[in-house]
Amino acid sequence: MVSVSVASDPPLRDARVSAAARAIDVVVRWGSDCVLAAVELSPPRSFFVGEDEGCDVVLPAEIVGASRAPVLLARWDGDVRAVVPKGARVVFDGEGKPMTPARAVARGLAEASRIYRDAAEVPLGPGRTIAVRLGPFTIEITGSDAAPRAPRAPVLSRRLGLSHLASVLLHLLVFAVVASRFQPILDDDFDGITDDDKFFIHQMLRRADEKEMEGLYAEEIAGFERRARRRQRRDRAEMDLEAAWMRSLQAAGERWSAEEFARARAGEPEDARDTGMIGLLYDRPPRPAPTVAPVAFDDRASSKATQAQARPGAMALSGRLPPEVVRRIIRQNFGRFRLCYENGLRNNPNLQGRVSVRFVIGADGAVSNVGNGGSDMPDGGVVACIVRAFHGLSFPQPEGGIVTVVYPMLFSPGG
Repeated sequence: MVSVSVASDPPLRDARVSAAARAIDVVVRWGSDCVLAAVELSPPRSFFVGEDEGCDVVLPAEIVGASRAPVLLARWDGDVRAVVPKGARVVFDGEGKPMTPARAVARGLAEASRIYRDAAEVPLGPGRTIAVRLGPFTIEITGSDAAPRAPRAPVLSRRLGLSHLASVLLHLLVFAVVASRFQPILDDDFDGITDDDKFFIHQMLRRADEKEMEGLYAEEIAGFERRARRRQRRDRAEMDLEAAWMRSLQAAGERWSAEEFARARAGEPEDARDTGMIGLLYDRPPRPAPTVAPVAFDDRASSKATQAQARPGAMALSGRLPPEVVRRIIRQNFGRFRLCYENGLRNNPNLQGRVSVRFVIGADGAVSNVGNGGSDMPDGGVVACIVRAFHGLSFPQPEGGIVTVVYPMLFSPGG
């Protein structure tokens, strides 16, 4: 008896664990009918999209999620996997609804990527198609075994009847007659522009817009710098004017202090007879009046302005410093204060009032925290000038801390 052995059918293999594809077709679409790129990878290799150099297809980074992202990984051992990045949707073999990478992993259709975070990897075998959707872009990845492709079916099948062929020819003839009556559009600039060219033109226009915005930003920054330089020059001019004004005040104060000192020395016998405090009030030897260069301010005042009167009021002092010393030093600088008042008399010959200045004498004798202590002078410019003049005074170092002084002065035009 002859025995015949019959070979059994081979076991079926799951598509996910099938042999790796020996060729990969990658098609990148924009929308449904605009093809940006179509590449056949034989042998397979990694495929990247993004905006960095080295990407196979240029896609916006804000849509891809990175400047360079893989959609296909070909490893050294021949394993080929499609990568579904975070934020994308994937469709397997053109069936079912698009799903997220996490959903595909949960259903067992993909594996969690060990390299890229929140991404999924799908093994590619011959005949398998993976569609990855990134916003308006769709990346179709198809695996094959590099077998020769079957020729496409002809447009007109042999079974097409003669009647259908005649109908097609008649329609073509009608279209040719109608088209001959229209003027052809002679625009060579748009002849032969492919979808890839349109995409790259769009990219270049966007880059040009970015450069234009950079130019606008540069012009705005240059405008800020010009305004800053003008403001700096204006502030420097104001500082120079303020310094000249302070020098004028100092010169006038020295001149008037010399005159005041001379008058005080002339009245020393009377003061000795009445108070006996000459040594306390005037503890320095007499000196001649200094010669001061003329200042640049207008000194043409009326007769009343030249006879302006300035009298001290009741001083309030808190601290360990003799009041007589404070009064003496302030009286020595009365020229500064009288010059401020005389400038006010030029605008108002009947100007008069009280100017009260509050200031602090520090532990080193310097003046700080100078302010208005309750003045009733109607001219605010005169008050501000006198307050500024107190900044240049210097007193002996007080004992036991700072000294707070409120010093009033009464100003009136001469009669």
